[in-house]
Amino acid sequence: MSDDHDLRSRLERLASSAGDPPEHGLDRVAARRHRRLHRRRGAVATAAVLAVLVATLSLISTGPNRRESVTADDTVNPATAPAAAPRIVEVRCEPTGIVVPVASVRPQSDGLHLRVVNSLGVPTRVEVDSNRWSSGPIVVEEPMSEIVQPVPPGVLNIGCEINGQYERRRVDLVDSSGYYEEPELDCEPAERTTLDDDLPVTPPEMNLVTAVREGMAPYLVEGDAIKAVRGYVSQRITDPTDDPVVQVVRRGDTVGFVHVRGDGGASTPPWTVISFVEACSALTAQAPPDSTTTPSTVPTLGEGPPV
Repeated sequence: MSDDHDLRSRLERLASSAGDPPEHGLDRVAARRHRRLHRRRGAVATAAVLAVLVATLSLISTGPNRRESVTADDTVNPATAPAAAPRIVEVRCEPTGIVVPVASVRPQSDGLHLRVVNSLGVPTRVEVDSNRWSSGPIVVEEPMSEIVQPVPPGVLNIGCEINGQYERRRVDLVDSSGYYEEPELDCEPAERTTLDDDLPVTPPEMNLVTAVREGMAPYLVEGDAIKAVRGYVSQRITDPTDDPVVQVVRRGDTVGFVHVRGDGGASTPPWTVISFVEACSALTAQAPPDSTTTPSTVPTLGEGPPV
């Protein structure tokens, strides 16, 4: 029995080394192969996890301060960047209608600039108005004209007369540069008053400054200056408007806003009347003692708001 047992053991070892194991030996070989396959799969999964981790760390390292690694997705698309409004608005008066290519415009130091393209073949009229401003009809005779309007910023309507009717378009005047400053008198509200009776301009004058000096003579003193209202720093006194107005400046202070009209209330010369004055009391108290104005004919001083 001992010899048989030793012989059997030697045969099993020989068979195992020769690749021909007994029944239980085959089970162990399969188990070893399964373990090796499992280890290989685990190594592949670990490598994949490490690759993802390395890629994530690489992305984190390319932060906002690492500009050399910026991709196209990090740049600003020019098509989506806000465009600055133009500094001039073109108004095309065409036989088929009015064309205003832009929805907003910026003023310049003297106000809104319009380029009017008149392709009607005949003179036309253009208007600019808002809830605070009216240009009145502006005659345009040339094929191309430039018009300046010292209109305050806000929502505007720009119109052109075509075939006897006005067509209008909305344009937003956006004062991004801060050119406009609301005109005010240089005196306290309690010191402000109005002259709302007509003051005659005799004889009628074609020049606005001369007309104001004539009509306001009882209230002016030597050195008083008649200037364009300074809503815009470069505003001109000759800009067309439905409400012609100038300011009176005394020793550097604005002491009066003077509104002037022509015959029948027209907004064009010859100027015949001072229709309304908003003033500091320092101006309205300046009528000299030897003035021909008597107490019974002194213009009424009121407290109402300007028009």
